[in-house]
Amino acid sequence: MPPMIPSRQPGPLLARPSRILVPLSLGLALLAAGCTIDPVKDARRALEGVPAAPLAEARAKREAGDYARAAELYLDLAEAQPAPAKQQLELNAADALLRAGETTEASRVLTGIDRGRLSQSQREMALLLEADVALQRGRAAEAIGKLDRVSKNVLPPDLKVHYYGTLAAAYRLNKQPIRAAESLDDLDRLLKDDPAARMDNQVSLLFTLATLGRSGLEQAARDTRGRMRGWVELAEVFSGHGAPGPQIDAELRKWRAGNGGHPAMNGLSRAYFTTLAGGYAADTEVLVLLPRGGRFGVAGDAVRDGIEAAYTADASGNRPALDYRASGGGRYDAGVDAGADLVVGPLMKDEVGALAGRSSLPVPTLALNRAGSGSTDNLYQFSLAPEDEAINAANYAWASGLRSAAMLYPQGPWGDRMADAFRTQWRSLGGRFAGQKAYRTGDATYDGDVAGLLAGGSADAVFLVASGADVERLWTSLQVADARLPVVATSHVYDGDFNPTRDTALSGLYFVDIPWLLDLERSDALSRKALRDKLPNASGPLARLYAMGIDAYRLAPRINEMGSNPGTFFPGETGGLNVDALGQVRRQLTLARFTGSGPEVRQRIEAPPKSGKDNDGDAGTEAGP
Repeated sequence: MPPMIPSRQPGPLLARPSRILVPLSLGLALLAAGCTIDPVKDARRALEGVPAAPLAEARAKREAGDYARAAELYLDLAEAQPAPAKQQLELNAADALLRAGETTEASRVLTGIDRGRLSQSQREMALLLEADVALQRGRAAEAIGKLDRVSKNVLPPDLKVHYYGTLAAAYRLNKQPIRAAESLDDLDRLLKDDPAARMDNQVSLLFTLATLGRSGLEQAARDTRGRMRGWVELAEVFSGHGAPGPQIDAELRKWRAGNGGHPAMNGLSRAYFTTLAGGYAADTEVLVLLPRGGRFGVAGDAVRDGIEAAYTADASGNRPALDYRASGGGRYDAGVDAGADLVVGPLMKDEVGALAGRSSLPVPTLALNRAGSGSTDNLYQFSLAPEDEAINAANYAWASGLRSAAMLYPQGPWGDRMADAFRTQWRSLGGRFAGQKAYRTGDATYDGDVAGLLAGGSADAVFLVASGADVERLWTSLQVADARLPVVATSHVYDGDFNPTRDTALSGLYFVDIPWLLDLERSDALSRKALRDKLPNASGPLARLYAMGIDAYRLAPRINEMGSNPGTFFPGETGGLNVDALGQVRRQLTLARFTGSGPEVRQRIEAPPKSGKDNDGDAGTEAGP
């Protein structure tokens, strides 16, 4: 059966008290029969001697969504308590801080816990929380290391589901899609009594493998065995198709004949393509809030065009009723009161901030901007923030084994924002800086800036922030200074069109961008190739917003489920998409490299030849094509 959206009535997803980071809530029912530990009972027992009134106040603040205040109260209580109550209160505080988006403070609290006083249950919970902190900060390898120390066999079923989902998310972020798929295959074994969740997990597994691309899947089919080879071969069958058809049916029958006993569920093909199309339940009403007119009206029109294109291409049989309204002025509440099951929008940051200021929302809401880092139940924030590109560039460089970066960025607020995002992520991963330089835009040459930046000779990569006419001049100066160094830039170096003169001049330059602009071989109804001659917003500076509209339509019906399971994944037009524990939609962009025949997608950055200087370790990733 295809994935269903949660209705406005209290269904299984909406009945959950809050989005799960690690389920520490005493009200969460865990099926712990036959397990060695039961975190709920252990936590209740540990807190039996804590004064009831202040403990109740802390819990009330947490349930009301005031996570920062709840953390303060838990920590105040912990100061006067002996073990194991002190440690349990500190764990509760760390959990609340994570929900408030305060990852640094959560990490500080976890680091300060006396590990020698922890019970086994508390030790496992601390490791799971530490893994969540690391993943929230983009430190995939650290999250994997924490999870490797968890005694997963003693976890109750709900925590095992969380464990494997988080592990899959960490492996995906670490550019290891096969290991991520293996974690989802382990999760598949746990979901046998929940067919709907199992089907969604299998779809996510195939979506994860699809990120390898055609050549990567071919190599993986040669390298894998058993169940995983079957999954890879099935991903090859589905890959490159936007909808089911006779050809896929024939290939699927052949696959079944060669993979007897494989756990792929009946109906997986339908669920896969229904999810790609949208997967709405019958009679769903969607409220779409976008700006009309004014300086942001054009952006709203581009998003609407993308939504309409996805709606038109949705052949699943259950297209929703779309109610477009101008955002602002109380229209969110009016639209929900009128019967909306889901909301897409608003787009304006201040309007998203107003929703984020509430403790909860009445229906799942996919906002199209990011405002704040805390958690609001039923609010999911989907943004094309340029800082995400700097973070992705850092992740690709680190996953490729590069450890020392030089950074070149333009003077001014925009350059500072991009540099700050890369700097924060690179240092969080453990990377070093060999030099940083803010250049003045519009100069005739940048030879002096670049020579000064690379003078030390200790960089093994350069992060470049540039746009317009500066790009070629900067690239030329970088090549003159040290042609061996890999340089990775943001999407601002690429306008999405094949330009032989530019592409040849920039040959060798890496950059990150959305898949929709880089997959020039696609010809399905929603491909850029099929749409750019029909709609003006499919090309030019608004193209990425158009792709965002496509993704918004397809994400909305499953956004609540994605928010409850970190292992769920969607191959969006704006990137590989998953939802973190705070309801933020995280994008994994595509890496490409300019060549004389146009940009080519790459799995990793080619490291420079080793020169004998220190290298801080392996990339920790699979070899890619």
